[in-house]
Amino acid sequence: MTKILIATGGTGGHIIPARSLASKLCEKNFKVIIAGDNNICKYNKFHDKFIIKTINCSQIRPGLKNKIFAAIKIAIGIIKSLFLILKFRPKKIIAFGGYATFPILIAAVILRKRIIIHEQNAVLGRVNKIFAKYAQKVALSFEQVDIDDQLKSKTIFTGIPIRDEILQLNKKQYQLPQKITGKERKNMGYSGLILASEYDNFDEYFDKDEHFKILVIGGSGGAEIFSKILPNAFFNLSEEFKNNIHIFQQCRKDLLQETFDIYEKYNLNIEIDSFFNDMESKIAESHLIITRAGSSSIHEFLVAKKPMIIVPLANSADNHQQKNAEIFVKNKSAIILEEQNFDVRNICKVITQLMSKDKKLINISKDCENYANKHLDACSNLIKIINE
Repeated sequence: MTKILIATGGTGGHIIPARSLASKLCEKNFKVIIAGDNNICKYNKFHDKFIIKTINCSQIRPGLKNKIFAAIKIAIGIIKSLFLILKFRPKKIIAFGGYATFPILIAAVILRKRIIIHEQNAVLGRVNKIFAKYAQKVALSFEQVDIDDQLKSKTIFTGIPIRDEILQLNKKQYQLPQKITGKERKNMGYSGLILASEYDNFDEYFDKDEHFKILVIGGSGGAEIFSKILPNAFFNLSEEFKNNIHIFQQCRKDLLQETFDIYEKYNLNIEIDSFFNDMESKIAESHLIITRAGSSSIHEFLVAKKPMIIVPLANSADNHQQKNAEIFVKNKSAIILEEQNFDVRNICKVITQLMSKDKKLINISKDCENYANKHLDACSNLIKIINE
């Protein structure tokens, strides 16, 4: 049985694609270990067929004490990685970028193991950039990636691995809700307020099928800017649109109650939580998604054929979120709203334009479908490289 070690960790943007590939490899009778920092354990599922191993690592933050602490953790991580590789003896090591892969990749270079690097973003990440020269192949999620000329011969476009649950959504047709009047809405007798974590079955309280549903996802950090600005923006929509929207918002845990209180004051239709266990259902139900430009997330929304308003993180490393978003806009798969322009007036304007023109949303969804076709076989493409 062929053994593969997958290095990942840090954020869901690194971990979810790695898990998707690991699952496909297990289906093909590979023996797989996923190794990384403790964050990989947050995504464990009882039916996983691969093995999880945690490896010590740390980001290097300013300050002498922080640097010493990080250096010790990384050194321990390298030693643990050496023992893991020597014991497991993988045929190849697949790394999905981020600081959590650093100890494993150092150990892989020391032991002269075959490395494949996968880059999720439109810019080669810092750790991937360090180890790209040691890799056999550098697999890309975007066809155009900022990369040194001497490394271009190693690059190959594979797309980004997508979860099966999201791939199933690609088979569904994008449909807009039936429009109903504010008077009809009031007759339904629904208050419009749900703190999602307090209810097991929201369907008992309201039939959501007639709402225009907006999913708000801030990535791993929860996007504080979304919590501060979006409630006011939704409240300032015209009565027609305001009464016909239903919002699913993923929010930072420390901002959860505060954000809910603002929505409660405005009496808007909202489900809010720090983490949605049924994210696939939320994506499936949504007609519009407001999101950061993390590569894994926006590619999932792309495959699900959902129109997006992308708000790139202004201070992302090497400005990768801006470049991710620009490629999506170039392929007509999203609308970009930069952070400096992310205010109540501009958000209301964009949402009103989209909700006023059904054809615009349908056309964006069709363009998503066309662009998404390049990512449907990402796992198969990576497995071909592994088998070479």
